[in-house]
Amino acid sequence: MKYGQQLWTLPRWVRLEPLAAVILWGGIYAGAKVGLSEIPPLGFTYLRVVLAVCVLALASGSGRSAPLTRGLWTSIGRAGLAQAAFQLLLIAGLARTTAGTSALLLAAAPLMTAGWLALSGREHLPGRHWAGLGVGLAGVALVVRGGASGFGREQLLGNLIALAAAAAWAAYSLAIAPLAGVLGAVRATKWSMLVAGLVITPFAFSVTLRLPWAAISWPAWAGLVYGATAGMVVAMTLWGRSMHALGPRETMVYVYLEPVSAVLIAAALLGERLAPGQLVGAALTFAGVWLASVIQPASQRTRPAPTEVTVGGVTGRPGG
Repeated sequence: MKYGQQLWTLPRWVRLEPLAAVILWGGIYAGAKVGLSEIPPLGFTYLRVVLAVCVLALASGSGRSAPLTRGLWTSIGRAGLAQAAFQLLLIAGLARTTAGTSALLLAAAPLMTAGWLALSGREHLPGRHWAGLGVGLAGVALVVRGGASGFGREQLLGNLIALAAAAAWAAYSLAIAPLAGVLGAVRATKWSMLVAGLVITPFAFSVTLRLPWAAISWPAWAGLVYGATAGMVVAMTLWGRSMHALGPRETMVYVYLEPVSAVLIAAALLGERLAPGQLVGAALTFAGVWLASVIQPASQRTRPAPTEVTVGGVTGRPGG
């Protein structure tokens, strides 16, 4: 499968859409820190998913688009199950380990994606790409390990769950890429999030009904709304569009910037101080993204845009 749809760009090596997505995701940490102080994690996640589906339904409109065949529903189901697994594993991991450690382990998703692409023969990974991934992972380690301490059995379990969440995110990213080409990024994200919501409902519905609705403050609601709109709908739509246009290898490396974004936003909005080592880590992270996605042979820098993409027996033109 070829990837080549043009995206907004800053410098030639910076891709704005995946960069914007991870910056928006980084803001979820500060908003969730406020919201989760009053709303249980499972209820918070469920309400975020439900609100996101409603917003996506409005954003996708009712215009003509590719019909949802049985094959498409199979692909949507895979993406939705991966997204549901990611949401549930993310919350379970955060309940047992630190947010910084969780962010570091979730940054293993690009390595998992790259390994799967190489093992499945879908893409050949040059040495510079692996070097960029390694540099980026080292930078993330410096950023998120600044204030981490302690490593008990419970935290070890949380770390393993966070690694499983990274695998689920890698699976979702691979599944949503071709769907975005046939359905468009907004519609593909809507249907996958709907499936995720249906899967999460049995685990979270009763918890959500018992929430003390009147006692929840407006800052907590603001954190929830941000997480469901800019932090989920906008960010995941940009991510799906980027996965289709750039391909999994070039897009997934931007995952490294999410914990960096989270630390910087928390420092700006919550007054958390950055250690010198974290600043060095941020610089290494950006260097890793540059190594993995910029320095390519000239013949690989410009790829022809695919004219058609087929998923589940339906062919369509790529679009956002």
